[in-house]
Amino acid sequence: MSNPGSGSGQYNILLLDNNRSNYNDWKFRVFVLLKMKGLMEIMRETEKCPPKKTIDPKDQVAVIATFNKWHAQNDQAFVEMS
Repeated sequence: MSNPGSGSGQYNILLLDNNRSNYNDWKFRVFVLLKMKGLMEIMRETEKCPPKKTIDPKDQVAVIATFNKWHAQNDQAFVEMS
């Protein structure tokens, strides 16, 4: 039997049963949640992790900000699925 659960606690995403009998329902709900939060591209790996460093020092602040934003979204996607 599935137990209600969600990484964020805001959405009713069922936990995946040990025997995976509810996989299709779980997959659909997780897909909708990740899509709604703009995290699907990260989970599909179509949005790759940007580099952490750049050759041009004047761009370094922006590069680090982009890198940190990507990692925060990646972490959030995993939280939502757990």
